[in-house]
Amino acid sequence: MTTCLDINTCPNDKMYNVVCNFSIGINHYACNPQTTCMRSDGTYDCCAKYIVGCLVDASSLLVPTTQPSILISATDCNQTCNKIGKCYWYESLRTDNLCVENNNEYCCSQNRADCCMTNKTGAYIVFGCIAGIIIIIVAYYWYRVKKPHHKVVPTTELAFV
Repeated sequence: MTTCLDINTCPNDKMYNVVCNFSIGINHYACNPQTTCMRSDGTYDCCAKYIVGCLVDASSLLVPTTQPSILISATDCNQTCNKIGKCYWYESLRTDNLCVENNNEYCCSQNRADCCMTNKTGAYIVFGCIAGIIIIIVAYYWYRVKKPHHKVVPTTELAFV
């Protein structure tokens, strides 16, 4: 039997033909890359005494993509355009029409709306807080300053008993 395990790194406990890519309920398990290796026939061998040493939670093995998930356009930034590299605090830079110049990403467009998109949630939170503060100030002014104060004033007439 040919194995992919190294005799020097795994001298004692060995498991052969291990099934380690499976799911139980909502839990997904995968082969532990620290203790397992794949043989040429596609099966796995493991350097462990028990199967638990061969498994890891599959979500802990996030595999990077081979290409960027958002491609940067190959637009030439040397053309005459308004180079927009930063957006306002309530905006984010669109990544679908960027070009690269001197390792800096720019949006090359005559229209700012093509480069920056508004983060609506952040804008709603900020402007909602500002409106709330204004309402509190107006309410305080109305009830404490503007509203006339009424005091009990004794009458000057003598009361006959």
